[in-house]
Amino acid sequence: MSMSTVQPDDTSRLDALRQEFEHEASFSQVFVVLTVGATLIATLGLLANSPGVVIGAMVVAPWILPLQAMAFEILRGRLPMFLRAFRTLMLGVVICMLLAMAVGHLVAFPSFGSEVMNRTSPNLLDLGVALVAGAVAMYAKLRKDAISALAGLAIAVALVPPMCVVGILLASSFWMQAYGALLLFATNLLGIMVGRWRPWERSNGYTGAACFRAGSASPAWPSPPCW
Repeated sequence: MSMSTVQPDDTSRLDALRQEFEHEASFSQVFVVLTVGATLIATLGLLANSPGVVIGAMVVAPWILPLQAMAFEILRGRLPMFLRAFRTLMLGVVICMLLAMAVGHLVAFPSFGSEVMNRTSPNLLDLGVALVAGAVAMYAKLRKDAISALAGLAIAVALVPPMCVVGILLASSFWMQAYGALLLFATNLLGIMVGRWRPWERSNGYTGAACFRAGSASPAWPSPPCW
């Protein structure tokens, strides 16, 4: 591994990414509207036991944006921006769960189909999918020619449907099953975050956490080698 420095073009790219992620970390009207829409679509699809409708909700959901910002800000060592993105994501989670609970109270189903119950038992395979999807998502963010993969990644590792399942099951007092769905959400969330920290491919001459840190304003991080 040879030592190298970050070129001006790389610094400009990092600055552009920083601005994009700062925007994506914001709690905005668009984020709220898309969260509400995705939640209603997913909740109704889960109750109707319709996989196609649930997949549509995964594509609509905007939660991948603050997730990307969280991973990037961890790599850059900027805690305030990480907390801003985390707050945005958690507000979306709260909105989703409360809205799903409200719909669950209204319909009051005595039992649920496979689309709901299949999301109450997470396993290591779910974690593996989340790790791979997180890494590919960061690569797609760095490489604009791979941006078309983001929609598929949103489907591969969904965050909104598990939280909708939590709300639906809490409304019907299915406590243990709701806990399982919450565990699935946590598994997907952490898997995506960890996967995003280790992009697999070189992008415009720099890659990985070390090269992100090389563009950091933090004096605690010297310029490390890029590979």
